[in-house]
Amino acid sequence: MTPDDCQISTGASLGPRLRMGAGVRIGEGVSVDADVDLGAGCVLEAGVSVGRFALIGEGAVIEAGACIGPHVSIGREARIGPDCSLHSHAVVGAYTSLGVSCVLHAFSVVGGSAQDRRTADAEAHTLLVGARCVFREHTTVSRGTSHGGGQTRLGDDVLLMAGAHVAHDCELGDGVTLANGVSLGGHVHVGRLASFGGHSAVHQFVRVGELAFVAANAMVSRDVPPFCLAAGDRARLLGLNVTGLRRLAFDAVTRAALKRAYGERFRGSPDESAGEPPETSRAALATFHGFFMPSTRGICRPRSRGIGVDTPDDA
Repeated sequence: MTPDDCQISTGASLGPRLRMGAGVRIGEGVSVDADVDLGAGCVLEAGVSVGRFALIGEGAVIEAGACIGPHVSIGREARIGPDCSLHSHAVVGAYTSLGVSCVLHAFSVVGGSAQDRRTADAEAHTLLVGARCVFREHTTVSRGTSHGGGQTRLGDDVLLMAGAHVAHDCELGDGVTLANGVSLGGHVHVGRLASFGGHSAVHQFVRVGELAFVAANAMVSRDVPPFCLAAGDRARLLGLNVTGLRRLAFDAVTRAALKRAYGERFRGSPDESAGEPPETSRAALATFHGFFMPSTRGICRPRSRGIGVDTPDDA
């Protein structure tokens, strides 16, 4: 039975045994399969499709063109962006917002409550996800906590491969990649385009800088500077992430300037012959040097041999 205050477009297709709370709004061209549960006040915008046995919580908003697979669960006050695709058995937690064209694969849990003894499941802390993010099978991302700012944030074009975990109050920049089984502790901040090899782990409150690379199986307990490569248990710096710099079209002059800055920072003696850095290198150098000022966990140490000279001269 449909409550009297629901608004259902004449072009919507609704399956049998639909359970619908008060104040539901269903737009033009919406398709809802059998045995779906729509919580009070939820909104399905034009062109949305909802698979069988899906559960959509109170006040949730599913924006135009989104595809909600069978057995998907969406929490209260969640927002699913336009053209998102949620595969079978994916879970979006309460107070979670997904940007345009995000993809959640089977059994991913995005926006679950924090795994934190001080935070109750019912607290209305949030997860904000940017556009075109991909969550592969069995990935988990937790919402924020009151003692960590109240929000976990992921930028655009983030990729979490199967089994990766992002804990409460983390912040990931645009284009970050977490390979299979990577685990980020609470309050970790990751700069744009940073990448993590499989099964690496990052301690709580650590920062990983822009375009840094953390190697597979590394255990990172201190901050990793921008553009650097870290590996090992406990992780040490192995020099610059030369491969990443080249892929992102950093020119040879900028790579050489970063190499000198890396050597000066960890040798402690400036290169007197270098002169003023070229204009094209100054933004990257400012990012590199600026990273060191606010560190609370300390900085990853470089390996004991070849400090500052472990990238080739033509890097």
